[in-house]
Amino acid sequence: MKRRKFITAPLAMTAAAAAATLSSGSSVAQQTVLIDANDVGYSPVDGSVTPRSVQGRLREMLSVKDFGAIGDGTSDDSTAFAQAATTAGQVYVPEGDYTVAIAPALGKFFGPGRVKVGSTRVYVHPLPGPVNAIHADVFGLGANEGVDSSAALQAAVDYANDRAIALELPAGRRIRVDSTVVVKLGAAAVGDPPRRFPLKGNNCEIMANVAGPALRLQPQCPVGGTPGLEVGYFQIDNLRFNGYFANQNGLIGRSAIQIGEVGKKFAGFQKCQLRDVFALGFNTPTIRLVGALTRMINFDRVVVNDGGLEIATHENNSFIGDLDFNNCQFGGTVTNPPLKIESAATGAASEIRGIRFFGTIFYGSGTLIYAHKNGRIGDLWFNSLQWEGSSNPVGAHALWIVVDDTADLFQIFIDNPYVVGFNGNAMLFERFGAARVKAVSVRGAKINEIMTAQYRPIVLTQFDDTSILDCDFFGQIAADSCVSVYNAKNVIISRCRSMPNIGTPYFTEISGTSDRVLVANNIADTRVSFIANSAAGSVVSDNNINF
Repeated sequence: MKRRKFITAPLAMTAAAAAATLSSGSSVAQQTVLIDANDVGYSPVDGSVTPRSVQGRLREMLSVKDFGAIGDGTSDDSTAFAQAATTAGQVYVPEGDYTVAIAPALGKFFGPGRVKVGSTRVYVHPLPGPVNAIHADVFGLGANEGVDSSAALQAAVDYANDRAIALELPAGRRIRVDSTVVVKLGAAAVGDPPRRFPLKGNNCEIMANVAGPALRLQPQCPVGGTPGLEVGYFQIDNLRFNGYFANQNGLIGRSAIQIGEVGKKFAGFQKCQLRDVFALGFNTPTIRLVGALTRMINFDRVVVNDGGLEIATHENNSFIGDLDFNNCQFGGTVTNPPLKIESAATGAASEIRGIRFFGTIFYGSGTLIYAHKNGRIGDLWFNSLQWEGSSNPVGAHALWIVVDDTADLFQIFIDNPYVVGFNGNAMLFERFGAARVKAVSVRGAKINEIMTAQYRPIVLTQFDDTSILDCDFFGQIAADSCVSVYNAKNVIISRCRSMPNIGTPYFTEISGTSDRVLVANNIADTRVSFIANSAAGSVVSDNNINF
């Protein structure tokens, strides 16, 4: 077909002349004078008080193609982008593949176009206006869990992290990672960025296929580094983790999140946040906290179906603490307990201190608090918690606190817990060696269904300076007593009630070298005697009611 030529006249036709020509019935071929867009008026709505031309309207949004960009994936569009960058306002990048020498400035360009420097895709914001969040999808995430998106997600994390801008994941996407994605925390040297890292998960699911953590929140400041440089901030919202692939492939050390790094230190300049985070399918410790210094973190509505939470420090002179857990839920087994807190050091003491649990549920047995060697654990508060142990093996305890070697355990407060359905002790507290225990309190516990005869609701073995107050023992309790005290000193058992379905033989058993034990103001239904006392030391029983 022969193409028609349009010839521009020396003077552009006015809008009125153009309208007259078009209404005259002239053919397109006869209309040899183009209409200048500057002479055509533009009004977005009838009666607009700001009249302007079509050309003015078009110039309100410039495109990189106005400057000669091709966007075919092979042409060099560097000059076009450089010229566009010198104009006022934002520049649109239409659909296409653009190759440039220098990454475009953040916030100057926007649109669906894909821009690369060499073979690396660089960020162009998809939407006009201020850049309040980095969209991870721009970096080329896989469409589903069938594609490894580790590299793309790492690029998105680094880009947002270096600029202290929130990273936003595409809503509801399953994102597979075959290698650990690292978020840098704090700073390694003077002049490094402050490392504020908010992540908006938008209910995305990270499909982990990693021999290690799927997401590592990694401090940059080594022990011995310049003081204060560890300070930073992170916030992770509405994110899911799935360990199906890693579990099926038997990958060692698999976990959802690791916070901290051996030999590194980090502290939030305000409470960092993990909020509305859900993880399942790992069957190993799912969330881990480690490091020479890891502190100032809040966990809110964090749910782990299996594998549980591990807080561990074995480094000399290390500290993990100042942690809050609100309305969380942790599941686990004896092998991988719902909660494990362990402190040990061979030299200068390691310490875990200042942890608050409120309104949290532990499913499964084996919650373990273990201080040994030169470890120190203290200032732990468990408030309004529930331990639920259906289908647990015989000998599986709900809460097990152990301290040995030269370790210290101090200020442990367990207030208003509900414990139900265990085939081991509800609470087993043990001390060995030269370890020290100070100020441990169980108050307001409700303990039900301790179903195996050789185990008790509460057992103290060489566990000194402990108070058991305002506790209720009821339902099915197969044990010989509700509280057992062996070789312990300075123990108070007061204002408790024991009313199981079938009365226990004794309310309390006290034996060994136990000394300075007070049993007062309790009410119990026992079949033999209120106290079975064979202790070598002083035991005072006062104002107890047995019926």
